[in-house]
Amino acid sequence: MWQAIPGIMAQLGQDREIRCIVITGAGTEAFAAGADISEFEANRATGDTAHVYDAATHAAIAAIMDTGKPVVAAIRGICFGGGVAIAMACDLRIAATDARFCIPAARLGLAYGISGTANLVSSLGMATATEMLLTARTYAAHEALLRGIVHQVAPAADFDTVVSGYAGAIAANAPLSMTAAKRAIRLAVTGDAGWRAAAEDAAAACTHSADYTEGRRAFAEKRKPRFNGA
Repeated sequence: MWQAIPGIMAQLGQDREIRCIVITGAGTEAFAAGADISEFEANRATGDTAHVYDAATHAAIAAIMDTGKPVVAAIRGICFGGGVAIAMACDLRIAATDARFCIPAARLGLAYGISGTANLVSSLGMATATEMLLTARTYAAHEALLRGIVHQVAPAADFDTVVSGYAGAIAANAPLSMTAAKRAIRLAVTGDAGWRAAAEDAAAACTHSADYTEGRRAFAEKRKPRFNGA
């Protein structure tokens, strides 16, 4: 699954018909239960195999974070370990009332990934990230909301409807503006010169876009804008 994510994200990122990407688990029991510990003897038992595994997870998380489209994590049930890394790589997170969050690395003798830890700290702050990593405790949905782990909690019975409405509202916004926002946010978090160039290019694309013209006209005409991403 880790190895498949970059290709899937690239495909979605290139499809101009897609305005918002939603990542969710199969069924309702789990968003992602984390790595299969029973596979670690084969896949993470030595330095070489651990390096291959960690490279695959890093590439997957980077692919989710780096796409120009907004990404929403729709979380039901268990969101543990690597599942938290996937969720935190998304721009926004909605949890059902049955969601549970935990990073159990400290109970397994593992080190949580460096990039995942950095993303956890930048997203949640040092206090919450430290507590999650050192206590390995489980957070219920409403506590996750209070800690900033998720942005919204919805009843499990209405979850699909809430997610659809949330994603639909995002998809109605100007695609180039959202890409520019994501690039600027990444620059603010990383301070990386490459992201500065990307953010400046994305902002310039907005200024010269047909969507910017449409946005101004729609405002003047008191109607909803119809953006096409160009």
